[in-house]
Amino acid sequence: MLQAVLFADVTNSTKLYETIGDDEAKRLVDACLEILRDVTAFFGGRVVKTLGDEVMCVFSSADAAAEASCEMQNRLSEDELANKHGLSIRIGFHVGHLIEDHGDVFGDAVNTASRITSLAKGGQTITTETAAAAMSSDLRDLTRSMGRFAVRGKAESIAICEVVWQAENLTMISDRLPMTLPPPTISLRLVYQGGSLTLTPEDEAVVIGRERSCRIRLSVPCASRTHARVEFRRDKFVLSDTSTNGTFVQADGEKEVALKREEFILHGNGRICLGHRLSEGGADLVWSVKTYQ
Repeated sequence: MLQAVLFADVTNSTKLYETIGDDEAKRLVDACLEILRDVTAFFGGRVVKTLGDEVMCVFSSADAAAEASCEMQNRLSEDELANKHGLSIRIGFHVGHLIEDHGDVFGDAVNTASRITSLAKGGQTITTETAAAAMSSDLRDLTRSMGRFAVRGKAESIAICEVVWQAENLTMISDRLPMTLPPPTISLRLVYQGGSLTLTPEDEAVVIGRERSCRIRLSVPCASRTHARVEFRRDKFVLSDTSTNGTFVQADGEKEVALKREEFILHGNGRICLGHRLSEGGADLVWSVKTYQ
């Protein structure tokens, strides 16, 4: 059965933390995310996970995702505090067959939705022509073709539409999306016993574990066969735990965090332990994120 997967990302939140402080910024971002959760539930969707300032949702149909996306944009545009601090959301969604595992979802539809979201601007919702074709006629009339665009990880360009959610957006503005993605500005280096690996935004996800098929294979007693994965998602590298015993991470200067089927944004420098704490045997991998011009 086809389902719709939607990503909604709060924009300008990084600047917010710098201008009004961590505590107040977090309260404001959390309030925005709560609006997104409420709208998702109202349209019969499910929030699969929240990562920092974004949510990933699943809906039963393209119609439900389209209606929810319009309501999300409207609700945020009418929120006084969000407007005061320049916050908005960018949304992308796609339809396809999803693979579900322990409450999470995977598959090409998820990857496509995530990657087209990175092309949207604040206050903009985009989808694929495939998703638009799956909508009922009245909702399909709210979409405007924006042409074909190169998307990271796809051999062929993807036909994209904008979902018009307010009257002043009826005129298509085709130059709001780049024809090609900008060059990478970030890289991740993983160092482990037996080697090292450097990832850029163009690279596919890396699986870590004891299985021979894992790109990073580590013989750690507490590790699962496929223990974790690292991927670039929009503007950040994300570590996802897929194990039985959990993954423990510690960024420099921060407390150790235990992940159980959860995700962690890799930033700065830090250490990763598979199925055990850092104090119980040392790090299995060391990471370093580098930003460059």
